[in-house]
Amino acid sequence: MHAGARPILAAADDETTWERERPRLVRLCATITGDPSAAEDLAQETLLEAWRHRDSVREPDRHAQWLTGIARNVCFRWVRRRGRDLAHLAPLPGDDGLAAPDDAEAPSEAFGADATAGASVEIALEREELAALLDRALALLPPETRAALVAHELDEIPLAEIAARQGLRASAVAMRLRRGKLTLRRVLTTELAGELDAWGYGPTADRGWEATPLWCPVCGVRHLQGRYHRAAGDLWLRCPACAAAPDDYLVETHAIEILGGVPGYRRAYDRLVTWMARYYPPNLRAGAVPCLRCGRPMLLRREPPARMTPSGWSTSLFHTCPDCDIECWQSLEGLVLAAPEARRFERRHARLRTLPPYAVEAEGRPALVTRVESVTSRDTLAVVTDAATFETLRIHGARS
Repeated sequence: MHAGARPILAAADDETTWERERPRLVRLCATITGDPSAAEDLAQETLLEAWRHRDSVREPDRHAQWLTGIARNVCFRWVRRRGRDLAHLAPLPGDDGLAAPDDAEAPSEAFGADATAGASVEIALEREELAALLDRALALLPPETRAALVAHELDEIPLAEIAARQGLRASAVAMRLRRGKLTLRRVLTTELAGELDAWGYGPTADRGWEATPLWCPVCGVRHLQGRYHRAAGDLWLRCPACAAAPDDYLVETHAIEILGGVPGYRRAYDRLVTWMARYYPPNLRAGAVPCLRCGRPMLLRREPPARMTPSGWSTSLFHTCPDCDIECWQSLEGLVLAAPEARRFERRHARLRTLPPYAVEAEGRPALVTRVESVTSRDTLAVVTDAATFETLRIHGARS
């Protein structure tokens, strides 16, 4: 034990301290990972790791911050492992047959559960990509410095043990860690600053139009440009290749209730798409959706209000709430891309293009077919929807 330090839980109230911290750690782990079902186990792992290293505590009065640091490391290690697993094991779309609408008795539950699972996958994959960016930054450090940083910051190995491994004095390792952190910060804010900004973590976040890591789902050729004001829940996304006018947006959202202030364009987009999949499908047949603010039913119409001139999507539904002065629109293509099958297709093919819908007759009624194609393969997904309500009737999933 270091001089002047004492075990964090050496007093008679050990059990009380554990139980007091556990709920907070569960909430923290759920927030970091986006997976409440795993939070309890991760919190338990955090407490176990804290117990193993209880003799290394230097500032007992900061035990909450110490536990928070351990929880973050435990969660990030879990996210990286989970991200890799999900990247390989994510469920694929169904076979080439038709998926009749009668196969699902409770569309709201089916869409809600699958959409939430899809969002968890996307968040995990985003964090995996961010971890890869950090790995690239670490690779630019000297090997000894990189090893010391990983051991101390991620694996929570005491300074003295790292010094013994590297054959140095503890003070020399401390200096190496300090210089390594400064160098890492410089790399992330210079060489890799552009990529960090694209995720919404860099210094230029919330400042006008900027590049995003999202490919345009219409053409699949260009990355989307974005503006995102996290505090207000304002998000705009546009494609420089597809936009016919400066105000031609693929996404325009002004609802902190939906985005919740999440950081980064990918997480904001995933949050929006997950919400779409839970908000619209259960209400399409009734032809009305509840206002997010007052709950008043808003009729879904095919004709846009006079003040709304959305473009970029060919077919849309419009709904307004005069009490809250809200005017909204939702494209058919956006609903198609929010479907669970389309989300799974997107995870297999990061670059997609969406073709304009065309009219057919399906199940004895007018219908529309929207095709989503992979840019890098011949894989396609065709979604058949009711022409009047935009309800999904069937899905063809084709693989090359």
